[in-house]
Amino acid sequence: MDVKDEGEEDAQASSQRLKLEVEDQQQRKKMFLLGYQFWAKIAAVFLFFGVGAWLYSSQFSTQELLFLTKDTAQADTLTDGSIIVLNKHSLLRYPEKFRGNQRQVWLTKGEAFFTVAPDLEKPFIIHTGSTTIKVAGTSFNVKNRKGSIEVIVEKGTVQVSKSGKMITLSTGEKVLIKQSTVQLIKENNADKLYTYYRSGEFIADGVPLWRMVEMLNEVYSSNLSIGKKGLKNRLLTGTLKNESLEAVLAAISRNTKLSIKRKNNQIILY
Repeated sequence: MDVKDEGEEDAQASSQRLKLEVEDQQQRKKMFLLGYQFWAKIAAVFLFFGVGAWLYSSQFSTQELLFLTKDTAQADTLTDGSIIVLNKHSLLRYPEKFRGNQRQVWLTKGEAFFTVAPDLEKPFIIHTGSTTIKVAGTSFNVKNRKGSIEVIVEKGTVQVSKSGKMITLSTGEKVLIKQSTVQLIKENNADKLYTYYRSGEFIADGVPLWRMVEMLNEVYSSNLSIGKKGLKNRLLTGTLKNESLEAVLAAISRNTKLSIKRKNNQIILY
């Protein structure tokens, strides 16, 4: 019978315990490394998307501003140097800063005159209703009222498109687009009455009376009419201050010798 020395057994037991402790430490270290690698990957993913979101935000995303007028026209200058004169009761949406290869704004309602800073590489685009207006650098008037879009070019060239159709307008030309049609027919602009909210006056340079009445009804929301058919094409010449309707009518009456009659809510020139 073999009899092991007691000291030898203690040494073997101690060696076994040390071996187990080393294996346990190695296992713990391995688990720690695996956990560290896992959370490091998670952190890297969050960092990747965080940096990506920041880059996207800094390059493409921007705050949208609202330019809203009530009872008076106002002017504003955009970050690219373009100047907008917004007529009363109008709304324009535009970015705080233009990014990318386009400068886009939205005329939600009303009327605005645009003096666009030239930039051939970044065209200026106005969206209004279902119509798109594209320019590189020019000045023009856009009106969106009661579903109809009117574009008048004062200087330069303007591209107007709707439902896949497009026309190009030059200085002194205009187009009137009704909501129910996709026809784009340009014509010569015959007067300067559209400038009234910028200049503060109605420029009647050989303007027929029916056209002046049409404009006054739009500007003052009045119910003005011509009592005799033979008077419709009477030409008006001169400049009328954009004051009250009563003052404008008094000036027309003095210059044309026409009389004014009021019946209920209607005003009749005869």
